[in-house]
Amino acid sequence: MRRVLPLALAVAALAGCGQSNPELIPSSNAQALQRTADQIQAACAAADRSEARAQIRLAEREIDALPRAVDPELKQNLRDWIEHIQSQIPEDCQAEEEEEATPEPTPTEAAPTETPPAEPTEAPTEAPTEPPVETATAAPTEEPTAPPEDEPTATPPPG
Repeated sequence: MRRVLPLALAVAALAGCGQSNPELIPSSNAQALQRTADQIQAACAAADRSEARAQIRLAEREIDALPRAVDPELKQNLRDWIEHIQSQIPEDCQAEEEEEATPEPTPTEAAPTETPPAEPTEAPTEAPTEPPVETATAAPTEEPTAPPEDEPTATPPPG
């Protein structure tokens, strides 16, 4: 799941910081959140949406279990990340075929092999060509057309 990574990095960055600053996440809590973020990502990579949602619920419980001394804004940021991840599950937690729309090769298809580079060859030489020979053709002659003959037109009898 593409969105899990920022949460995992944020949790990892704060791991152990709570020992010196009580407003930050204690190391043990950060490690648990890190494992849960990893589980969300693994479930999503396996296109197991129900498992991803179950791990999100676990992360929510882990955030709720953080000590009271942890900064409330930090807790809210973690909740916001979890909410965002949950909203992205339908899009991000899909099988590869649905995401990329490229078919997987079947086992009967041969795997592509690398072709070694071709050895250099000499450039082909062009054979000289003779220029085209022009041949004279007779110009068409026009036959005179006979002028139309006037045919007598018959006038209809009155009647």
